Amino acid sequence: MMRQLLVAFVGLGMVNTLLVWLVRAPHVALATLVAWSVALLETVVLSYVYRWLEQRITILTKKVEGIRHEETPAHVLLSPHDPFQQLALQINYLQTQQRKARREMASQNQEFATLLDYLPIGVMVIDRYRKVELANPAMEQFLQRQISPRRHPFTQDVQQFELASLINAALNDRQTQHKTLKLPGVVKERTVDARAIYTATSQDYFQVLVLLYDVTEVYAVEQMQMDFVSNASHELKTPVTAISGFAKTLLAGAKDDPEKSVEFLKIIDQQSERLVELINDVLTISHIESGNAVEVAEVPVGQMVASQVSLLSPLAAVNAVTLINQVPAELVAVTDQHKFDQILKNVLSNAIKYNRPQGTVTLTSQETPKAWSLTIADTGIGIAPQDQLRVFERFYRADVSHSNQLVSGSGLGLAIVRELVQSLNGKIDLQSTPDVGTQVTMTFPVA
Repeated sequence: MMRQLLVAFVGLGMVNTLLVWLVRAPHVALATLVAWSVALLETVVLSYVYRWLEQRITILTKKVEGIRHEETPAHVLLSPHDPFQQLALQINYLQTQQRKARREMASQNQEFATLLDYLPIGVMVIDRYRKVELANPAMEQFLQRQISPRRHPFTQDVQQFELASLINAALNDRQTQHKTLKLPGVVKERTVDARAIYTATSQDYFQVLVLLYDVTEVYAVEQMQMDFVSNASHELKTPVTAISGFAKTLLAGAKDDPEKSVEFLKIIDQQSERLVELINDVLTISHIESGNAVEVAEVPVGQMVASQVSLLSPLAAVNAVTLINQVPAELVAVTDQHKFDQILKNVLSNAIKYNRPQGTVTLTSQETPKAWSLTIADTGIGIAPQDQLRVFERFYRADVSHSNQLVSGSGLGLAIVRELVQSLNGKIDLQSTPDVGTQVTMTFPVA
């Protein structure tokens, strides 16, 4: 700076001297001295102005540098008469806007991170170098492994062949891929809807977004619907075929044989009753699903149990089964009488039909301040462990061979029981051992 001021002083002095010579001052020496003095004064003023400008520029430069490095320098405050005031105000405004934008971005990032953490869909972002940039906790659950937050090859996490192939296809072909596949789960295998979505922000930069959605329950419901249609068709077809076949046989001439005619008419009557029973069971399920109202009142449960035992005694006698009723006759509970009667009839008839000759069916009850329960235990053929989880499914029969069933029925009895128990806010528990017997306990709240 000193060199610049010296150059300015010499230049101003020479200019002033030249002006003196041009005006032909009478006292040249004095005029020259005055000229150089003025040059010195001008240099001092220029030095002050230069320092003032340099100070302002330095302050504003540091301010801009602080903003550029995402620091938070204090606002620059200048006098209203300062020529740099408007520039300082605009820089201050720029810093305020930057702070606001940074806060909004931080808030959005936090919301995005929270959303990813609680999103039930597995999310993974893979860059063009096949490395994982982002993965949420749901993806860790799907892959059954902890995913490192540092960038790493996706093959360290994705061990399932079909999913790895899907991701590789999206990376190689640069096209979105979609497939439904199976992933191993903690308890059982899960069905997953997998999408590898190709996204590109430029020709050279692209990512693959992997989304995994658990559709196990959806597929299970679809399978149950297909099973329902298949089983319902079979159960309806069997009695209809029998009725139609024996009716045609009678019309073909068997009606002229009194013995055959009576025999065939009895079969037609039995199959008609089976058909009516099946239709009634389907209608019962339909009524339950439609959410028909529960009409609760004080119900003489003990008397209802005794009445149902009396009604089913002939069926028990035919099967050589002894019914043991240990439920107190004075037992009273608040429940829906019609629904409880259906529950009792279905469970008790099953205990009789699936019992063994000389077997027993025992009915007991328990009461607590908060709940009461009814238990029906038989000494029948029992249910295999693999079938116990499915006996409450509609049309499911432990003996999968429809043509070789030991006991006739629609396969809807226990499904109806579970629906009715749940509609009464109750719980049903089934314990069974093959060749030993089955125990069904239904628990209901007091209120």
